[in-house]
Amino acid sequence: MVVAHRALRDNMFRKTVSTSDAITLFDAGSGQSQGSRKYQEDRCALIFPNQFPSNMNTKDNIAFFAVYDGHGSGLVSDHLKDSLHNLLAQRPEFEKDDWATAIKAALAEEDRILLERFKNESFEPAVSGSTVAMCCINLTHGELVVSNLGDSHVILAERDPKTEHPYHVRRLTEAHKPEIPSEKARIEEAGGMVINRRGTHRLGSLNMSRALGDLQYKNPVNTYTDNPVLDRAGSQSAASRTESRGDFISNDPYTTRRTLQTDRRYLLVVASDGVTDRVDDTNLMQHVMKMSMRGKPAGEIAQVIATDTASRPRGDNASCIVAMLDGRGS
Repeated sequence: MVVAHRALRDNMFRKTVSTSDAITLFDAGSGQSQGSRKYQEDRCALIFPNQFPSNMNTKDNIAFFAVYDGHGSGLVSDHLKDSLHNLLAQRPEFEKDDWATAIKAALAEEDRILLERFKNESFEPAVSGSTVAMCCINLTHGELVVSNLGDSHVILAERDPKTEHPYHVRRLTEAHKPEIPSEKARIEEAGGMVINRRGTHRLGSLNMSRALGDLQYKNPVNTYTDNPVLDRAGSQSAASRTESRGDFISNDPYTTRRTLQTDRRYLLVVASDGVTDRVDDTNLMQHVMKMSMRGKPAGEIAQVIATDTASRPRGDNASCIVAMLDGRGS
C-alpha cells in the first residue's frame, strides 16, 4: 500500500517538474482528522501544476494549496474545495499577474454564488461559512502569493541544505478575530457589536471576523427585517437596521506576496486552527522536518500532524497540508 502510494506520488511529481522552473515542487500532501467534533467540516485542496485550470496565454507551472475550515456545516468549505481555484484562474487580473486583486475578486464571486443559492435553493448559506488559508505558487518564476480569511494559517520556513533543519519560520497569514481593535471598529461601524461570552469575543455565534458564507452577517441578508439573527449578531440599535448596514463578517482577505529564492529550500505548511491553536509554529515545522528526514512523504507527515492534534482533549477538526519546495540552484 505504501509502495503503491509512493509510486503514484513519484509519477505525479515527474509530470509536474520542469527543469526551467525557478522552484521545484519536490513533494506535497494533506492529512485530516475529525477530532472530537460530530462532523468533519474541514476541506483541503491540492491542485498540482498539471491540474491547475489551463490558461491559453501562459505556460507557467502553477500550484494551488488551500485549507477551508467550515462551520455551521460543510456546505461552504465543500463548495470552495471544488470552485475557488477555478474562479481564481478565470479572473482577468490573474492573467495580468495581479494575483491579489484576482483573489479578492474570486472570494467576492464565491459569496455571490452562495447568495444566489440562498435566494433560490436553501437557507444554509446564511448559517454556514468557512475560513480560507490559501497559497498560489508560480513555480516557473518563483512567486508565492498567500491569502487568508479567519483563523487558518500558512507557515513558511527555509530548510538548511545540509541538515534540513528548518529556520526563518514565518507565519504569512493574519488572524481575523472580533477582539482585534481594527476588526472591532470595522464591525461596529457596520452596525454590529462584539460581545464577550465566557471569555471569548464573538460576533453573534462566531469567534472570527472574516470568512466566506455566513450570509446572515452580510449585506443584503443582514438588512432583512425578518432576519432571525439580527439581535444575536449584535445590532447596536434600531437605527442600524437599515439598508446602510455593512458586512459584520468580511470577505476582504489579507494577502501577501514574496519571491522565493532559487538558491534556497523551503517548507510550506497550510493548516486549520485545529492544528495551529495546538502547536507552536516553530515546533510544528521542526516536527515536520524530523519526520521528513526519517523518510516519510509529505502526505504521511500531514496526516500524523492532523491525527496528533485532533486526538488531544476537546480536539477540533484538524487539517494540514505539507509541501517541500526546492530552488533550482539549491
